[in-house]
Amino acid sequence: MLTMPTTHFVSLAQAILYRGANFAIVWPQFVTLLVIGAVFFAIALLRFRKTIGTMA
Repeated sequence: MLTMPTTHFVSLAQAILYRGANFAIVWPQFVTLLVIGAVFFAIALLRFRKTIGTMA
């Protein structure tokens, strides 16, 4: 479950909403979300380019 972005988002959101945490506290979850997002974006971009390449 640690590879799913929702796990880290819920942790991040709860820290901010319930405990009033600032960025110094939640930066690890934020960085993890950025990395997971970048990986998913790269996969989507590669699949898109492959699809467009087969169409042309």
